[in-house]
Amino acid sequence: MLKHDPIPWLLSQDGRAAVRARRSLGLEREGDDKAVRQIVRQAARSQRPDGSFSQSPMKTAGMVCLLADLATEASASVVSRAGEFLFGILHSQPGYEKAGSLRPGELTEPWDLGGFFGEATPLTPAQGAREVNFYREFEPLLGPKSPVRWQRRSSFDRVGPPSCHLWGLVPLCTIIEALCRAGFHADPRLRPAVSVMLAVQRASGGWCRNPGGGFECTLPAIRAFGAHPRLRRSSSAEAGLRFLRASQSSPHSRDRSRWRGCNLFAALHAAARFEFPVATEIIEAGLEAAAQRQRRNGTFGTPCPVERVAAVIAASRRLEK
Repeated sequence: MLKHDPIPWLLSQDGRAAVRARRSLGLEREGDDKAVRQIVRQAARSQRPDGSFSQSPMKTAGMVCLLADLATEASASVVSRAGEFLFGILHSQPGYEKAGSLRPGELTEPWDLGGFFGEATPLTPAQGAREVNFYREFEPLLGPKSPVRWQRRSSFDRVGPPSCHLWGLVPLCTIIEALCRAGFHADPRLRPAVSVMLAVQRASGGWCRNPGGGFECTLPAIRAFGAHPRLRRSSSAEAGLRFLRASQSSPHSRDRSRWRGCNLFAALHAAARFEFPVATEIIEAGLEAAAQRQRRNGTFGTPCPVERVAAVIAASRRLEK
């Protein structure tokens, strides 16, 4: 389906993003082991006594996912301590104790996240901007495409995090994904957070603060499902993928436009973790669209060229299984 093999280009790239992509795909280049050891050493030095990175939930979750992609046992203690910090964040949420009794689809009111994040524990504009910028750093396909500011430059300026970051769904899903990837998927302390994520899934199969679901909000939830061995095979995960597929094949240009740019590659990367037929449909259609914009060197444009290539390779391998 692709005109050019992107792997040679990826093997030629330097930097953390390229090393991360190669390790997550099982590719090896001379010098990568040394780079991985350096990344782990830097992570260990910058980790705070409480297990966090900069006392930030999003940066800590991002570091956990980074270290998981590097696939090295040398980071086990760093990841374990970071996991305990993230569990502390979850346990501190006002809705943690009652979340276990929530049923799938039960939270139907806009902005209701069962006492997790959002309005329950509001952030200042500066805190919100910092958290979203950390998300942008570690998940460039999903985060904002430019740094988020918290101070207005004019009366017409819009600043601060996007609404679903303020609502809290993205932080919740990101922490769940990180803890699953750190090996804590069976830990009972994770169940309340998973219950909230299931309870806020809309009837459409998607996630969003609005009742109909939203494309950008659904992607982090799908990624969290994909990191959980049991939820990866659940009907809720399949419904979420069907929501993505419906927007992908929608006759309305507004829905199809959501599959442009980084969203296309983020969806490919998310769908590659599932075995459902609908995931195959998403990948086939997504790779066809990606092939049309592939360059001669194998890449797919900017921003995030390394992450785009990694997503396409992962999705292509999923079809080959």
